[in-house]
Amino acid sequence: MIPQQFIEEVQARTDIVDLISTYIPLKRTGRNFKALCPFHNEKTPSFFVSPQKQIFHCFGCGEGGGVIQFLMLFEKVSFIEAVEILAKRLGLEVPFQKKSLQDRLKTVLYELTEKASKFFLDELLTTPQGELARKYLLKRGINGETIRQFRLGYAPGKNTLLEFMRKKGYNLEILEKASLIIPKREGGYMDMFRERIIFPIFDVKGRVVGFGARALREDKDTPKYINSLENPIYGKRNHLYGFNFSKEEISKKNCAIVVEGYFDMITPYQEGIKNIVASLGTALTLEQINLLKRYTKNVILIFDSDKAGQLATLRALDLFLENGLKIGIVKMPQGFDPDSFIRKKGKEKFLELIQEKLDFFDYKVGVLKDTYDLDSIDGKTTVAEEMLRTINKITREVEKYEYVKKLASLLSVREEVLLLELTRMKEPTYQKSSLSIKKIEKPPMPITEKLLIQFILANKKAAKAIKRNLGVECFTHPLARKIISLLFDNFVENEDLSVTALLGMVEDKEITSFISQLLLEEKVSLTKELLRDCVLKLRRRRVKVLKEELRRKIKEAESKKDEKKVRELINRYKELKSEVR
Repeated sequence: MIPQQFIEEVQARTDIVDLISTYIPLKRTGRNFKALCPFHNEKTPSFFVSPQKQIFHCFGCGEGGGVIQFLMLFEKVSFIEAVEILAKRLGLEVPFQKKSLQDRLKTVLYELTEKASKFFLDELLTTPQGELARKYLLKRGINGETIRQFRLGYAPGKNTLLEFMRKKGYNLEILEKASLIIPKREGGYMDMFRERIIFPIFDVKGRVVGFGARALREDKDTPKYINSLENPIYGKRNHLYGFNFSKEEISKKNCAIVVEGYFDMITPYQEGIKNIVASLGTALTLEQINLLKRYTKNVILIFDSDKAGQLATLRALDLFLENGLKIGIVKMPQGFDPDSFIRKKGKEKFLELIQEKLDFFDYKVGVLKDTYDLDSIDGKTTVAEEMLRTINKITREVEKYEYVKKLASLLSVREEVLLLELTRMKEPTYQKSSLSIKKIEKPPMPITEKLLIQFILANKKAAKAIKRNLGVECFTHPLARKIISLLFDNFVENEDLSVTALLGMVEDKEITSFISQLLLEEKVSLTKELLRDCVLKLRRRRVKVLKEELRRKIKEAESKKDEKKVRELINRYKELKSEVR
């Protein structure tokens, strides 16, 4: 954890105009600056920066906040990473608070995997035993520059790595935790990776977190690929192979190509197709999809054309769609994968394949038509159910409806019948809106509650008066309650805390966007009379709610003939009546 005092110092010493102008051109307009928003496509500038308030807000997409929030959005980093970037700009060292035991373990594991990666690379490039691996990579078309960039390596036989690490002073327990050695049945330990080509797996920051390894010799009793075991710094479901190299290009092209294997990623990347990642041989996970979402909403899947590849693709479709991503699928010719296709047919032919991608509908229908007879009632029903289950994952209602129309035409079934089926479908963990049900939109915040938040942000004296007279429960809008709770707990009584410093404490985008918009909007005159009227309105509304609740309880007590309870409730009711005049 970074001390809050340091976060405030970094914010105070960073001018938001100077920071943002290093990323996008700003144009002065009165007291503020404006620009085309870097977070969504627009032709008319709606992105404003206030040097006075040290905030930004886009009135087009709603993004907003202070210097930390801008970096989180633009650099696609976490809150802590944004603070680290700001500190580096100022030449400051981040004073992390004392690390926990788990954090210290992670530090050692990162150190170990980094050392192991360099060891494997050195074995590949400089030793006689690495020659077979070098020849294999050359045969696969992997050049020396790519080997060094991806830090490919070779794990020799015996316990070479174990002996190397023991000489460096590492004990067996920590080496096992890092998945570098494994226990032997007869006792003792041995290298986990032996006589294999090594593929270091990097996290999004470019740190080595684990390894994949391919056998050099074909042996039916030996698995072709093995991977590091799960440990505190490595979980298969959290990483995409090559993502650290391709994330910028994915963001630039606003599209990610997702393949299965290491070579399927490396070969296209070497040929200049750099917006590509590999799924580490697993079914795509929600964590991997969330990683991609930080950089793009468009994904092209290229899995093997065999049955296993088809199943993996079908499983991925629903997960992508329900998370709001647009997906295209490339069908590889039989017997080819991206690596072999590029080596035999060339980059241009591969790009042509990508241009011929199918959308999820055409791909899934094609797979289902190969399995079920559309001329039979059973076949048509099954295909309808399977397709509707996937269509129901789409988050945009208009798009969902268009695919229902397309399915109705394909199956020669009336749209109303499919819409009825769609409304009957329930999600396993949460309810999604269906086409026959009007989409529920969040109600706008009542003007009185919005004005009171403005009062709190503008005047600490007014803020204290509001806190004395109103509780969080007096606010009805969910976002207003979140903001008021934050302000009452952290801002109102802290005389030294500015609004800018407050924004530096908040990671909730809904809160930072609302506050930044509020601060940049033209305000009404915040007078004492307006403050009194707003407070009274909320108190009266709260009293009205409590009175209705007491009337209900009185009737309930009367029906049970509980006279003591009735008297007690009536007295409370009378007290409430006199509370607000």
